[in-house]
Amino acid sequence: MKTLDVSLKDHRYPIFVGAGALAKSGSMLAGQGFKGAPIVISNPTVMRLHGKTLLASLEKEFGKIPVIRIGDGERFKSHKSLFKIYDGMFRLRAGRSSWILAFGGGVVGDIAGFAAATFMRGIPYAMIPTTLLSQVDSSIGGKTAVNVPQGKNLVGAFHQPSVVIADTEALKTLPPRELVSGLYEVIKYGAIASKSLIGYIEKRLPDILKCGACELEHIIIASAKIKADVVALDEKETGPRAILNYGHTVGHAIEAATDYRKFRHGEGVAWGMIAALRYGSEIGLLRETEAGRLIRLINNAGKLPAVKNIPFDDVWKALMLDKKFQRGDIRMILLDELGKAAIYNGIEKESLRAFLKKFLNEN
Repeated sequence: MKTLDVSLKDHRYPIFVGAGALAKSGSMLAGQGFKGAPIVISNPTVMRLHGKTLLASLEKEFGKIPVIRIGDGERFKSHKSLFKIYDGMFRLRAGRSSWILAFGGGVVGDIAGFAAATFMRGIPYAMIPTTLLSQVDSSIGGKTAVNVPQGKNLVGAFHQPSVVIADTEALKTLPPRELVSGLYEVIKYGAIASKSLIGYIEKRLPDILKCGACELEHIIIASAKIKADVVALDEKETGPRAILNYGHTVGHAIEAATDYRKFRHGEGVAWGMIAALRYGSEIGLLRETEAGRLIRLINNAGKLPAVKNIPFDDVWKALMLDKKFQRGDIRMILLDELGKAAIYNGIEKESLRAFLKKFLNEN
C-alpha cells in the first residue's frame, strides 16, 4: 500500500493506493477517525461487482450499512439523482454528524461529493473510486458537481474528501473501453506536467492495458501527485489549477452535444487533447513532432468513437457555455512543449470556430 498526502491551506487528507485496499477499507476508515455507519452512495453495477467485499469490511467496524443507489452513466449526474440522494438521507434520518462514502466512478464521486457539500450545509465524505479515471483524477481535489442541460459540471461546489482509497484490483473488472477512458486522463497528466510519465506509458502500454499491478500503481501515484501538487497551489481554480482542464474545453462540448451518451468522459478528453494539440501546432505553439507523438499514444491506447457526424452548431453552442470562456474571453489550455502546459487567454473566436468546424468534419 502506498500513501500520498494532499496538503491544502486548511485541509489535509491521505490517498491510499494498492491491491486489496477494498477489503481493508473498514479498518482504514476507522483509523482516519470516522465514527458511525457511513451512507454509501453507489450504483448497481459497482455494488454487484464489489459491494459484498466493501460491506463485509465496513460492517466489521461500523455495523449495518445503508446504501443509496443511483443510475450508472454520465447522464445520471443530474439534479434528479441528487434529490434521490437527499430523499434517501432524510429517510435514514441523517444529520450533521452523518458522513457519506462515495463508492464508484467519477459520476458517483462527483454527485456524492456535491450531496455531502450541500446536505445540512456540509458533512464529511470519503471516496473509494473504482475506475481508473476516478482514481487518478475526479476523486482528488474536491471539485463536486452535477450536469445541467446547458453543460457539464456547471452547478457544483468545492468540498474536499477526508480520505481516498484506491484499490488497483478493482480495475480488473472494468470493461476495456472504461479502462482506456481512464488511461486518456493519465496521458493528460503526462502531457501537462511530466514527459517522463508519457515515456513510461509508451514503454509499458501493453502491461497497463492488461492491468499489471505495478504499472497501475505507478501511473495512479504519478497522476495523483501531479494533481495534488497543482491543487495545493490553487485549491479553488482561480489560476494555475486551470491547466488540469487540458483537453476538457472541446472534450466537454463534444460530450454535451451528444447528450453524454456517445462518449466516455476520458474519450471526450482524448478528442479535446487531439484538438488542442492540432490547434496549438497550427498557431505555432508546439512542434509537429511532439504533437504527433502524443496523438500516436492516444490512438495506440484505444480506438476513439468518431466525431465526424456531430453537428458543429451543437458543439459550438456547448463550447460558448463553458466555464473557461470567461466574459467572452476565450481561454484554452495549450502545450508549449510536451510536459508543459500554459493558460492562453484571448483565443481568436473566428479562428477557433473555423478550426473546430474543419476538425469535426475530418475526424
